[in-house]
Amino acid sequence: MEAQRSIRDCWLAVNLSGLVPGMGQCYGGQWAKGLLVAGIFFGMVSHALWSLLAAEGNTVRAFWLLGAAGLVYLLNIWDAFATAGRPLYPLGNRQQGQDVWYGVFLSQILPGLGHLYLNQAVAGALFLAVGVGLSLMANQQPVLMPLSCTVWSIAGYHAYRSAPMNPGRDYSRSRQMLMVVVVSGLLLRLGIGSLPMWVDQAVMQCIVPSESMVPTLQINDRIFVSRDRLYQPQTGDIVVFKVPPEAIALVDAEPDDLFVKRVIGLPGQQIEVHDQQVWVNQIPLAESYLSAPTDYQWGPEFVPSNAYFVLGDNRNESGDSHIWGFLPQANIIGKAYKIYWPAGRVRSLQR
Repeated sequence: MEAQRSIRDCWLAVNLSGLVPGMGQCYGGQWAKGLLVAGIFFGMVSHALWSLLAAEGNTVRAFWLLGAAGLVYLLNIWDAFATAGRPLYPLGNRQQGQDVWYGVFLSQILPGLGHLYLNQAVAGALFLAVGVGLSLMANQQPVLMPLSCTVWSIAGYHAYRSAPMNPGRDYSRSRQMLMVVVVSGLLLRLGIGSLPMWVDQAVMQCIVPSESMVPTLQINDRIFVSRDRLYQPQTGDIVVFKVPPEAIALVDAEPDDLFVKRVIGLPGQQIEVHDQQVWVNQIPLAESYLSAPTDYQWGPEFVPSNAYFVLGDNRNESGDSHIWGFLPQANIIGKAYKIYWPAGRVRSLQR
């Protein structure tokens, strides 16, 4: 009897570790290993996200870490299968024809697969069509994402309830674990599905379209822009903004274009350009980021309230405030804080 109690269902362990790495090992009684696996996996993922999104982080390292985390995840699933002890039905219940938790596992991969394994072609085809269809539609209509996640979870639950049961077994404990798997799976899918939206609300991705910010930014540099409604630009910040109406005709821009320039003058400051130098409140501005001196004259003028004076680092080839005027604060999307690609140009834009 004692040996019988130690038996764990390997496919339930796989389901658990598929949801939370290390959870299947804990279910198999190896808590130290399970917590170690969870710590390694989530440590890698956390550091990868920091490396990707933080100004000081290295994007290339982030990709390596995500790849390593994926390998740990797969090894974790394989180890959960082995850790659970003698599997009840490693390749299916020969007496009943199917293994209940294997069907649930297949449904976690793709809704309907578990039903096809259970020889329920109609239900499998229905779940497959609805689940995959909603997932594809959710890419265009994010409001459908919770419904898509719910269908995937229901597919796993229904696969379990549809499987033939052994009359001699007590399934009360198994049904409790089913609710853990279904609810955890739903929450996990909702979290992963919402992550891009959460990130997009905080960080915007842009591609540099011109040479106006050379040498700081090159054409096709991919940059992260911080979205912060409370952001107050400071001198030297690189900002991304919607093109002002005055600039559309003067620099041949489209209304939906985004510009990237450097903040030079703040509200209330006097700006003047002469003698190959920018002067702020009659004090020369140190600009180590320029590759060539400014060869035009402008001003003096005071920057209006709720507006900024912005220039490109490629000072003589930039369509900026010296051509079309001051930038309204309302047009600013956020501060560019990092070049995240190409790999050889990854760097922070913080000053």
